[in-house]
Amino acid sequence: MSIPPAAEPSQYRVTFFFGPEPVEHRPDHLRCVFNVKKRSWKGGVQVGIDIAQEYVEEARRKIDFSTWIEQQLQTSSPEEQEEATRRADELFVQSICTCALNLALHAGIEQHNQVIEAALFTDELRHITTEQPEQVTDRIRQELDLGETSDL
Repeated sequence: MSIPPAAEPSQYRVTFFFGPEPVEHRPDHLRCVFNVKKRSWKGGVQVGIDIAQEYVEEARRKIDFSTWIEQQLQTSSPEEQEEATRRADELFVQSICTCALNLALHAGIEQHNQVIEAALFTDELRHITTEQPEQVTDRIRQELDLGETSDL
C-alpha cells in the first residue's frame, strides 16, 4: 500500500507556519499549523494538525528514530550533535504532521481555517512509519542538511 502524495501536488502550495506546540486544553497533544493555498482558491487557509504525543512516541519507536539520528550525526562534533538532536526531535513531529496534512489534502479539504486530528489517518500514518519511514526521515535529513539518503 503506497501512500500517494497530496492530490496533484502542484494544486496546493503548502508552507509550514509554526509548531509543534501544546494544544490548549489537551496537554497530551501537539499541533503544527500550515498555510495552505489551492490554485483555485482566492486566498489561503490555516490548517492545524493535532497529533497525540502517544502516537509521536509510537512512531519514534517504529522508526527507531534515536538510532537513526545517532547514525546520521556520528561524524559531527558533540556540540553539533546536541543541537541537531534537539532540532531533530521538533522536526520529527513536524514531519509526521506533514504526512497527515498530505493525507488530508489527498482526501480533499475545504477552503476555511481548520484543525484536523491526525488520528483520522492513524492507519495510513502507521503504514508510513512501518513501510515508508523515509517519508518522515527524508524531511528531517533535508532540513538538517545531513546529505544523502541512507538505510534505516
